[in-house]
Amino acid sequence: MHVTPDPTLDATRLRAAVDSAGNLPALLSVLHQLTGDPRWLSEEFRPIRTKGFEELNDAGLDPERQETVRAAVVEAVLAWHRGTPAAVPTPGGDLLAALMSTTMGERVPAEYGPMVAEVTGLAPYMPPDVADAAAQRDFSVIVVGAGVSGLLAAIQLRRAGIPFTVLEKNSEVGGTWWQNRYPGARVDIPSNLYSVSFAPHNWSEHFSRRDEISDYFRELADTFDVRRSIRFGVEVESADWDEAAERWRVTTRDGETLTASAVVTAVGLHDRPRIPDLPGRAEFTGEIFHSAQWPEAADLKGKRVAVVGAGASAMQVVSAIGDEAAALTVLQKAPQWIAPNEYYFRPVKTDQHWLFDHVPFYRNWYRFRLYWLYTERLYPAQVVDPDWDRGRNSVNGLSDAFRKLFTGYLQMQLDGRDDLLERSLPSYPVLGKRLLLDNGWFATLRKEHVELITEGLAGYTADGIVTDSGEVRTVDVVILCTGFHQQRFLAPMEITGRAGRELRREWADDDGRAHLGITAPGYPNLFFLYGPNTNPPGGSWITIAEAQAKYVTEALTRMVSDGIGSLECRPEPFEAYNAELDAANARMVYGIDGVDNYYRNGTGRVVTNAPWPVLRYWSMLERPDLADFEVSHAAQPAVR
Repeated sequence: MHVTPDPTLDATRLRAAVDSAGNLPALLSVLHQLTGDPRWLSEEFRPIRTKGFEELNDAGLDPERQETVRAAVVEAVLAWHRGTPAAVPTPGGDLLAALMSTTMGERVPAEYGPMVAEVTGLAPYMPPDVADAAAQRDFSVIVVGAGVSGLLAAIQLRRAGIPFTVLEKNSEVGGTWWQNRYPGARVDIPSNLYSVSFAPHNWSEHFSRRDEISDYFRELADTFDVRRSIRFGVEVESADWDEAAERWRVTTRDGETLTASAVVTAVGLHDRPRIPDLPGRAEFTGEIFHSAQWPEAADLKGKRVAVVGAGASAMQVVSAIGDEAAALTVLQKAPQWIAPNEYYFRPVKTDQHWLFDHVPFYRNWYRFRLYWLYTERLYPAQVVDPDWDRGRNSVNGLSDAFRKLFTGYLQMQLDGRDDLLERSLPSYPVLGKRLLLDNGWFATLRKEHVELITEGLAGYTADGIVTDSGEVRTVDVVILCTGFHQQRFLAPMEITGRAGRELRREWADDDGRAHLGITAPGYPNLFFLYGPNTNPPGGSWITIAEAQAKYVTEALTRMVSDGIGSLECRPEPFEAYNAELDAANARMVYGIDGVDNYYRNGTGRVVTNAPWPVLRYWSMLERPDLADFEVSHAAQPAVR
C-alpha cells in the first residue's frame, strides 16, 4: 500500500489535494475499500466511460455528486489515519471486479482480478524463501544483463535467498535507459505505469525523461540490495552446458569462466544498434553517430543535420534539436501513425504526489486506470476481422475509428501544408507499427529550415549524403535513428546446450523460438527474459517483465526445494505453443501482408511480438507447469 498512517494528518491539506488533483474514479474505489459502503459502487456515483487517454478527474459526475465524493474521501482517509482499519483491505472475486468496473466506468470481467491485484501492487508477488536449501546444494544463478528484466530477476532471487551474480556489459544498471542519452529521450508509456508495481515513485512528469528513468533503475538496484551482486563492465561471450555437472559454464569477453546451476538471459530487445554499412562512409568528413551512441560532446548548434529514420527515437531527436540546427533534413522511408496526448510534456502536480503518499490504495487504482487505457483499450484494434473489407487502411471497426481519429489530427496539425500531409499519411492500418505520441513532430516539420524527404540513405560524399534517388545533400552531421537488431535474440552470445546443440544455429540467427518466450528444448536450466515473441501488444513492458521474472523465480525455487538438477523444456509443448503463436500472429494487424516493421525476421515471420492479450500471457506465466519439462533430480537430495 506504501502509505504510513499519520494521526496528525491535516484535513485542510487533504481537502486541497483532493480538490486539486484527486481522480474521482480511483477515489471511489478507495472509498469502498476504506468504508465498505456499497453506495460508492452504485449507479448513483458510477463514472462515465473514459474517452481516449483522458484523466477524467471529475468522473463525469454533476457538481453536487462530486462534492459528496470529495467530502466522503476526506472523512474516510482521516479516519484511517487515526486508527480506523480499512473495511476491505484485500478485495477479491466479484467485489474486485466491481471496483475495477467502477474505476473505469465500464464492465471489467472478474477474471482480470488476480493479475490486476498483482500489477497494481494491491497484492504483490513474493517468492518462497529457499535460502537454506540453496546453500546446502550449492545452487546459484548467473543473470546476464542489468536492465529492467535483469534487475527484476535479481530482486526476486534475492528475496528467495538464491545466490546469484549479474553480469552487465555497461558501467551502470538500466540497459536501454542507461545507453540512450539522445536529446528528447523519454518514455512513451505513462511513468506511473512504466515502473515496478512494488517500487512506486513520484515521477516529475506524466511521461518522464531519460535521466529520471535511469535514476529510478539505479535507485531500484540500491533499494533492493542487488547492486553488490552485479559485476559491471563484464560482457558474456558464450555459455556451455556441462552435462555431467548439470551446470552452465559462462565465458566472458575477457576470457574468464564462471559456473552456475542456471542462467537467466536478460539482454533486452533494443540493445545492439543497427548501423547501415553504406558507400562513402570513410570519406565523409563530418560526424556520423547512432542515436543510441550519442556523443557527450555533440554540438549541433548552427550545423546542417540529417536525421535518418522517422520512428520513435527519430521523432524525439528531431523535435528536441529542431531549433538548434541551422538546417535539418529528415529522411523518412515510411510515415508512422502518431497519436495526440495532452499529458506528454505535462508535469505531475505536487498535490498528486501528496495523494499518492497519504491516501491508502489511491496509487494502486490510479495505476490500474493507466493499465486499462494503455493496454486493454489498444488490443482489440490489432486483431484482424476476417469479414472486414476496407482495403488495407484498417482491420476492424475500432481500427478504422483510430485511423479516422489520427488522420483528422494529422490534417489539423499540417493544415496548409499539403506537401507534408501527403508525405505523412501512412497507408497501413493503425498499430501495424509502433504507435507514436506527438511530441512536437508535426510542429517541427513545419519550420522553414526543416525538410522531410521520403527516401532512405544510400551513401555518403565527402561533405554530405546521397539519398535513394541519387540526390546529394550537403550536411555536417548525420544522426542514424535506424533502430536495433531486435530479431537477433541474444546476439552476439553463443550458447551451446545438451549434446552440442547450438542455439544461434537452431534460431537461424534471426528466427528465435521459445516456449512462452522463456525456455527451449535442449537447453536445461536456461531461461530467457524478453525472449522471442514476448513484446506485448500494448501497455508497459514492465508488466510483462514482472510476470516473466516471477515465472523464472518460481521455476528456480522449485528446482531448489524439490532437488531438481536439470529442468528442460519438452519438445511437445514447445512445438504446440509456437504453432499456436504463429497462427495467432498472422491474424494480428502487424502480421498481415504489406505491413513492414521490425517485428519480422528475414523470412517475414513475426519474431518479436506476442499476439496474446496481456491477461492470457500473464496467466500462462502464473506458475511453471512441470509437465512442460523433462525433470532430472540432482544427485544430492532436496533439503526440506
